[in-house]
Amino acid sequence: MVWHCLRRIARRRGDRAAVIERAYRSVFLCPDGETVLADLAAECGIYQAPPVELGPRESGYLDGRKALYARILSMIRIPPEEHAALQAAARLETLPDFEHEEDF
Repeated sequence: MVWHCLRRIARRRGDRAAVIERAYRSVFLCPDGETVLADLAAECGIYQAPPVELGPRESGYLDGRKALYARILSMIRIPPEEHAALQAAARLETLPDFEHEEDF
């Protein structure tokens, strides 16, 4: 496999922003990508309050996870209504599993 980097894809520096944004959008704005985004949001806790007793190291780690997720969101530029739907999907990921869907 040949890994592609931005310098190889977009030779001119001015083209790089558009190329990387297009790449993020093609990865995350598809059915599988949307599922991954909801999972990442749940895992990094972007839509949840941090635990009360969090030390500086743990807080920094959590902030880093959230910052990376925020970068993905800034690159895909989804409208507010889609962001709200993504937030709802992420919150569903954090609910406990039930044996029957009707319990949900």
